Amino acid sequence: MRQPLTIIMLVNIFLLSACGPSNESKSNEDSQVVLRPFDLKVGTKFTPLPSNPFIAPTLEEIQINLPERVNNANVIWGATGRDDEGNIYFGVSTYGIAKELGNDSRTAYLYQYNPLTEKTILQSDVITELKRAGLYREGMGQNKIHSKFYQANDGYIYFSSLDEAGEDDGVNPTWGGHLWRKKPHLLQWEHILSTDEALVAVNTNGRYVYTLGYWDHVLYQYDTQTNKVKRIVVGSVSTHVSRNFLVDENGHAFVPSLKENDYNEIEAYLNEYDPSLRLVNSYVMPQYKQDKIKHHHGIVGYTSMENGDIFFTTSEGGLYQLELNSKNNNKLVYQGDMHPNGNAYIPSLYTFSGEDFLLGLTKKNGLEWIVFDTKSKLSATFKMSQNTLNSPDFWGTVTKDNDGNFIAGGWHKTNDGKKHVPLLIKMSLTNE
Repeated sequence: MRQPLTIIMLVNIFLLSACGPSNESKSNEDSQVVLRPFDLKVGTKFTPLPSNPFIAPTLEEIQINLPERVNNANVIWGATGRDDEGNIYFGVSTYGIAKELGNDSRTAYLYQYNPLTEKTILQSDVITELKRAGLYREGMGQNKIHSKFYQANDGYIYFSSLDEAGEDDGVNPTWGGHLWRKKPHLLQWEHILSTDEALVAVNTNGRYVYTLGYWDHVLYQYDTQTNKVKRIVVGSVSTHVSRNFLVDENGHAFVPSLKENDYNEIEAYLNEYDPSLRLVNSYVMPQYKQDKIKHHHGIVGYTSMENGDIFFTTSEGGLYQLELNSKNNNKLVYQGDMHPNGNAYIPSLYTFSGEDFLLGLTKKNGLEWIVFDTKSKLSATFKMSQNTLNSPDFWGTVTKDNDGNFIAGGWHKTNDGKKHVPLLIKMSLTNE
């Protein structure tokens, strides 16, 4: 069990006050103490169990006001997150070109949603910020914000963008990817890094911000204290890309690594890297399989627990647990299929208090809510109403607001069924 925050604060204050002048020459790394609740550092909010956890939540659509003349915004690819104050962030991606805007519409839009005021504010877009940073070149595109949003210890919100034009099997997109950050209440962004790879995911422990690029699972690390960048190629096969990766509270990154053996079989591992990007362990993932591995989305959902463990789901429906405090060499435990009826794509994973239950959203048999008991290893499913939404699909994981509501992004079809439009939902369970 974690120490209460007040005790941690008192201990740290005592340690800091005990440092005399001889310690003033210590590095910024040693002297910087940032106190944040653990659940906020991992991008969620631990909240009490409802009186009845075994029911489906109600679904509420959050209004998205797109800029005028933008008619090519189509989806939120799981790009959700929150800050310490409880504001929700989401990225709206585009497809094709809005004729009236021309090439500038090949961009992705960042929004902030305030659950208290229920107002959604556009906080700029990628092409606008590339121009402001002096990085834009004629014809440039960055049509996706696919990563989650995380607030780091320095107060900035971190996320990434990517381009898809020119992308092919093993060939990087024409305009690569970018790592960004911004202060919660400022509209302008700060540019951190440009990469040849498309940057599909972001994660952090508060100090080290990691971003994952494809192809070949290239991992970048940005140190928020030193501003240094490191890079390592983890390795993958064909055009397989994991949509997410994991980071623990010590700054260790866990990334799927795939290779083909001498028998033309795919071997999958979860590689663990320390903050020096040194490989410290590699865990076998024998269930990480699909007939066409390029269609396997890797890690699709995850959430951290109060004791520091991380649960995650993979594309084929497997549920895994990283027992980070285990004394065993193998910290990765396969729990089997999360859905009681077998394989299910579960890209949205949450917890209540971070102790006993996992919650998941899937479309295995219509829209379903899964409740998994981490002690008994048993799960149950509950049908969810999709209201008036037309063929919705959802992605996005771990993000909750301060009231414990679960946030997911996605899309649904217009009434005429001719196109997709972006969709953000809030799922609520009452305590009554």
